[in-house]
Amino acid sequence: MLVVWEPILLTDWTPPSRSTLARVSDPRARQFWDPQHLVAEQVGRMAKEQTSLPEPDCCKEKGFDWDEAILYASHTRSKNSRVPAFWNGPIYRAIPGLENALREQP
Repeated sequence: MLVVWEPILLTDWTPPSRSTLARVSDPRARQFWDPQHLVAEQVGRMAKEQTSLPEPDCCKEKGFDWDEAILYASHTRSKNSRVPAFWNGPIYRAIPGLENALREQP
């Protein structure tokens, strides 16, 4: 699991604190700070390239995708298979759908 923190809200202009990072306690998670929005820009490009992708219910701010969960099947390796098994947000509302998508994964 990758967790990307980026500056979107007025309170986000510094890297996340230890208490913020502690919100994601799963030891498999890797968290990082992306102040230049490089990941969000790539997600936006991917969405434009893959017109068959369902649009998330929310989460564009200042032109960047944010507060979204994107799940890829564990066997996804090639650039041609970049269609996520799940993509939606905001996170607090997307958790039930994400959990369902995780249960459906082989």
